[in-house]
Amino acid sequence: MCPVFKVFAFAISLCVIPALCVPAFADEKEDADVLATLLENGGMYVGVDVCKECHEDHLTQIVRTKHGQKADSRTQFASQGCESCHGPGEYHSLYPESGGLISFSGKNTSPLEAQNGICLECHQRDKHLLSWFTSNHEAENMACVNCHLVHKPSKVLERKDQSKVCYRCHKNIRAQTFQTSTHPIRENKLVCSDCHNPHGANGPNELKQYTVNDNCYSCHAEKRGPFLWEHYPVVEDCTLCHRVHGSNHPALLVKQGPQLCQACHADVSIRGGTEGTTHTSRMYQFSNNDSSARMIVGRNCANCHSQVHGSNHPSGANLLR
Repeated sequence: MCPVFKVFAFAISLCVIPALCVPAFADEKEDADVLATLLENGGMYVGVDVCKECHEDHLTQIVRTKHGQKADSRTQFASQGCESCHGPGEYHSLYPESGGLISFSGKNTSPLEAQNGICLECHQRDKHLLSWFTSNHEAENMACVNCHLVHKPSKVLERKDQSKVCYRCHKNIRAQTFQTSTHPIRENKLVCSDCHNPHGANGPNELKQYTVNDNCYSCHAEKRGPFLWEHYPVVEDCTLCHRVHGSNHPALLVKQGPQLCQACHADVSIRGGTEGTTHTSRMYQFSNNDSSARMIVGRNCANCHSQVHGSNHPSGANLLR
């Protein structure tokens, strides 16, 4: 080959080869940057039709719920459809197995803060969520989807199914509802949310009212008073005498009578106390000679002290009338 031609060919290679190689490396780097950006931000919104290609069953379910009403401008579904809650779906549509979305279940489940943050974007102003960040459920790292369903009608919102959702964690409460004396919880006449706000409340044990008594008075208004003659434990706390979810003693009592009364009134117990007092002498006589004594059977002490929650009768100082 002519020496001049060799020199010319070498010069061309110095210019052409880098021109051919550098763009290839640049394209790879650019693709990596694009993928990283897509993974971080999800990329662009792709629309419901793209989601439907793989998740038609989910779309069919959600359009039957409040969240899926596209014609209602108050719903996020009217904005970006599925991606309003799950985030932009461009990356996920390209690499389905790599996640790339805010996921509420499955192997690529998003962190708890991300999941609940999506729900709170719309629901943080709901009156029943104002105390969420001070609630027991939030402290236990509960996710909204642990109790609520989004694509299907949520059972926790249905009175006939709500208790079943709560019982998945509160098994001890379920056991109490099968005792002899209970509130009508199994019949769904009274459900958990009638007394409790699971999203947080100012009362103890997430009760809707500030105190146990106020919560009870919402149904048992006749026990509120004020009474001329008060029974102090009643004024203080209903649960001193009653078990709320269930008991094997009548009227949800924590003990059988007259043991319950004797917890405070030990001086008038059946086989003890001060000899010569009215209650002691009579009870002692009945307990030895009459097995059906009115102090022992039936309503026990309440056979005579019938106004145990309080009395307005001028002669009701001893809650007899």
